[in-house]
Amino acid sequence: MAANIPPPAVMKLSGDWSTNWDTFRGEWEDYALATGLLEKDDEVVAATLRTIMGTECRHVYKHNLNLTAAQQGNATAILDALEHYFKPAKNVIYERYVFGCCKQEDGESIDSFVTRLREKAATCDYGALRDELIRDKLVLGITDEGTRRRLLRERDLTLVLAVETCRAAELTDIRVRSMELERQHMDNVNATFRQPVRKFPFATAKANTTANSAADNPNTCRYCGISHGRGKEYCPAYGKICKSCGTANHFARVCMKSKRKEGKVHSIETNTDEGNNSTEDVYASECIGAVRAKGQKWFVTLLLNNKPQQCQLDSGATCNVMSLRDKRRLAPRDKLTQSSTKLKLYSGQFMTSLGLFVTECVLRGQKHTLEFEIVEASQQPLLSGSTCERLGLINFTIPADLNIVDNVQAGPLSKETLLSKYHDVFNAPVESVPGEVHFELDAAIQPVQCAPRNVPVAMKAATKAQLDKYEADGHMISVTEPTDWISNMVIVKKPDKLRICIDPKHLNRALRRSHYIMPTLEDVLYKLPKARVFTLVDARDAFLQCKLDEPSSYMTTFWTPWGRKRWLKLPFGVSVAPEVYQRKQHELLMGLSGVEPIADDILVVGCGDSDEEAECDHDAKLLALMVRCRQVKLRLSIKKLQFKVPEVRFHGHILSSTGLKADPEKVKAVLEMPHPSDVKAVQRFVGFVTYLAKFLPRLSEVCEPLRRLMDKDTIWHWLPKHDAAVREIKQLVTQTPVLRYYDVSKPVTIQSDSSQYGLGCCLMQEGQPVAFASRALTPTEQNYAQIEKECLSIVFACQRFHHYLYGRDNITAETDHKPLIAIFSKPLLNAPKRLQSMLLALQNYNLKVVYKPGPEMYVSDTLSRATASGTHTRSMHERHAVCSLQTEQVDVEHINQADYLNVTDQRLIQIRQHTDRDEQLQALRSVILMGWPDCKEETALAVRDYWPVKEELSVQNGVIFKGQRVVIPRSLRPEMLARVHSSHIGGEACYRQARDTLYWPGMQSEIKDYVSKCTICNEYATEQQRETMMSHELPMRPWQIVSLDLFQHSGKDFLLVVDHYSDFWEIDLLPDLSAETTIKRCKAQFARYGQPDRVISDNGPQFSGVEFRKFAADWEFEHVTSSPRHPKANGKAESAVKIAKNLCKKALREGKDAWKAILQWRNTPTEGMDSSPAQRLMARRLKAALPVASTLLEPCVVTDVTEATSQKTGLQVHL
Repeated sequence: MAANIPPPAVMKLSGDWSTNWDTFRGEWEDYALATGLLEKDDEVVAATLRTIMGTECRHVYKHNLNLTAAQQGNATAILDALEHYFKPAKNVIYERYVFGCCKQEDGESIDSFVTRLREKAATCDYGALRDELIRDKLVLGITDEGTRRRLLRERDLTLVLAVETCRAAELTDIRVRSMELERQHMDNVNATFRQPVRKFPFATAKANTTANSAADNPNTCRYCGISHGRGKEYCPAYGKICKSCGTANHFARVCMKSKRKEGKVHSIETNTDEGNNSTEDVYASECIGAVRAKGQKWFVTLLLNNKPQQCQLDSGATCNVMSLRDKRRLAPRDKLTQSSTKLKLYSGQFMTSLGLFVTECVLRGQKHTLEFEIVEASQQPLLSGSTCERLGLINFTIPADLNIVDNVQAGPLSKETLLSKYHDVFNAPVESVPGEVHFELDAAIQPVQCAPRNVPVAMKAATKAQLDKYEADGHMISVTEPTDWISNMVIVKKPDKLRICIDPKHLNRALRRSHYIMPTLEDVLYKLPKARVFTLVDARDAFLQCKLDEPSSYMTTFWTPWGRKRWLKLPFGVSVAPEVYQRKQHELLMGLSGVEPIADDILVVGCGDSDEEAECDHDAKLLALMVRCRQVKLRLSIKKLQFKVPEVRFHGHILSSTGLKADPEKVKAVLEMPHPSDVKAVQRFVGFVTYLAKFLPRLSEVCEPLRRLMDKDTIWHWLPKHDAAVREIKQLVTQTPVLRYYDVSKPVTIQSDSSQYGLGCCLMQEGQPVAFASRALTPTEQNYAQIEKECLSIVFACQRFHHYLYGRDNITAETDHKPLIAIFSKPLLNAPKRLQSMLLALQNYNLKVVYKPGPEMYVSDTLSRATASGTHTRSMHERHAVCSLQTEQVDVEHINQADYLNVTDQRLIQIRQHTDRDEQLQALRSVILMGWPDCKEETALAVRDYWPVKEELSVQNGVIFKGQRVVIPRSLRPEMLARVHSSHIGGEACYRQARDTLYWPGMQSEIKDYVSKCTICNEYATEQQRETMMSHELPMRPWQIVSLDLFQHSGKDFLLVVDHYSDFWEIDLLPDLSAETTIKRCKAQFARYGQPDRVISDNGPQFSGVEFRKFAADWEFEHVTSSPRHPKANGKAESAVKIAKNLCKKALREGKDAWKAILQWRNTPTEGMDSSPAQRLMARRLKAALPVASTLLEPCVVTDVTEATSQKTGLQVHL
């Protein structure tokens, strides 16, 4: 086969030498490899190269290259010398100049231009910037200005995206121009022409005109009438105006409009007899005569009679049609079968078929029989709709719902009609919307696998039922394979349901956010002119409608008492979930006019000059939304449906039929603030005013009467002027410029605080308030611990300002309660249950909680202490708010810590009674409710032991909890110790059992002390384990540390020397046990392998005498002896002796040579390591009885022995 491979083309010395040389050398190297030339002598290869390179190149080789005789016989040397000649040192500056001058030429395609840019850039040494500079030159060098503008609008434009965009624009331009051309010339595909022929009323005229000549001659252009290259750029008629008909892109001599009459082919009929016209078969035409075709046409090339033929697909035709000219070309000798079919025109006239032509078609490797009606026409063959469907070219699908006649309701759309017609959208089970969600991880963060946590016995049944329901609904699945990430499960019990969440605190740190921002007021307003009617719908279980891809699903793996499970849908608690769902909802509802997906809500707006017009517009848009939801399987909630409401809140404004107005809710907290009732209240109010004075200088003047009330020795008196000052201050504070407009591009800060009776918060940007909010605490909330009140104020702020905060990157939350900072940094499971529910509600926001001293929290502190009295009621605007969150305060109030504990009601009552009588716990309860001091030294001595866990302490129903554990009063601790140790298990086991539900300071030590004094446990206690012995230092090189030991086998004495680095040992027969003989054998081993740094032995007389000490000093090694009566201290030697004895015993038992067994052991790789003792000591394998390749016996140094030994023995080595 090598002889059939043609040689490469000769080296051309015209044009670009560098490019020509690269082409020639590449073809030569492929040729030499394919023909096996490289396996022959160098002289043969060089001679072949000189033969193939060509006359011009050989001339350069002879006269321009100074090669030695040896180089002339080496093909590689010749190629390198020629390359140096043809590719001289390049001038990078000039190459970059050439690259910078590149522009797309007229008629040059995008692919050709990009290829030329790549070729020019290859010589410019741009390095890593190569693709970026090619991208820039592509944008600047293309001729299409519209495409350039589109590319400049892209933010993250890459070279790949730029090329794809340019290709798409180029292809679109070609198609548009092609469509324009087809509109100008006659549509020959589906039309025939009338001619005064008696037998055929509709046939092609055969006059010797230029037009007909051009049509009959396949090499003649039908637009200009002459022969030229293929393509419109070669046609002289392209862009010219016809003098006959006035249209473009053809000459008058080939104009069809002036030469032919129009005719319409509408149907075909089969004649049952000569004089009868029936309409058995109907052939529908798309267009007529020379009238322009507006529709797109589809063609397919088929093998008819083993010849390629392009056919047009016509779904409206009921039979196949072919011109007589095409039939003669395909099968000139085949005769036509008589046919009684007639073609019927739109005018009612008929055209008789010349006959029936039966042929075979090959498509996708299969044969099909086709029948064509033959007519005299100059059109391409037509395939009928049934033929297209039979060949698999077209699939006809008629949706079932199109056959159902809807009962159109007269009048406006009602809520009942909507819910009935789209029952599946509101009531069908939650499914997955199209597409999958993928999580991106920060590679620098290591995966975390949390330890499993127990579930309270009282909650296990309900938890198992909820998990089974999630699995049955397809939301999660069990996991058996290993996973990198494992989170803990968090259970939130609500009055009507149980919510299963995960605590992905570690996972959230590793997830990379996609930063998809919320739409602003400006983004929405221009789309809503004349808005009058509004409907709000909300996605049901929104996150559970988004399916995770498999890698992301495994990241959500979490522990349960019944094994690990992973979410198949987007779980609640993942930091990226809100913005992921926001992007998904925008993608699903893209293109719907008047439908604005905002966060997890969907706003439908009806616009019009009148209410009736707006309602009609609203109904059409709402129905379009319902159809889209049904298509993408987006399920909506009936409970949160707000149907045709007159106004809605959005970004601090109210959209209503009367227009846009400010939202009174954002200043309601200030306007309803009660007047000060004492000096301290005045001080707080004036501090609030002073903070805002920089935005309104006149504020200080108005505030002057109030300042006088704070003068020293002034008697409290409240006069009408003070009332007027407060009212005027409220009006000034709640108006611009004090209250700034919200800016989505600037950072956001929420400032929140709680007092004994209320919550206050303020949304701020650049230190200036955007909105205020406050509310009074319910009687239940007033009994919360101070840390719970402070956390509740943050929850209240986030929920009240949800439409400002949802989906933002970073939100700063300021608090004056320092213990709250620590609770946000700890795992969710460490928090008390009430705080857990609050923290879960805050998972929707990317919060950064920072500490700010109380005196600097002017606004929120004043609002929290001056809340309006009475219960808080939701206004109409809150109920109809875009992006509103249902407040969690009712759910938080219903949380009962006892539901999560394995403690009976009677035991809880007992604990409450003893807590009431415990002075220390009473003081602790007061501190928890009132708040902890800022430092430990200011804490009362009675409760200072609880300072390390202050963030986890809470009070409910008179019982103190530490996280999910009960704080036991001192009087009940002896009873609890007895109960914990009732089964007489060990101290550690007792503590593990108690720590799930019980807590008091020093509990672990008290349990161990109690167990140690148990007489029954001491009576049956096992023997105390011996202390673990210290390990020897690991050596860094062979024969650095060795151990010695004497042993006896078969009545003979032996000396064993083992190396700590390699585990290689040597044994010597001892004629006697004297120190002198032992030292001689040691010298022989040390002379063979080198002097060690340290020698370890037991305290035998051979090693403890003066002779061995002198030997150690002479040979300069450190002698270390093991502890008396502890042979395990010399464990390395003891282990080696055991191995040696076993090898000798087994060899003796089988009657084999023991030295061969020792050789085989020395050559065997050690377990847990990839090398044998011989390899580690001698850096080579030993030749033994087993066959081995000679290359394996070559020397090879083994590295990382110390690290491998450390991992094997479990030691921590510090190098």
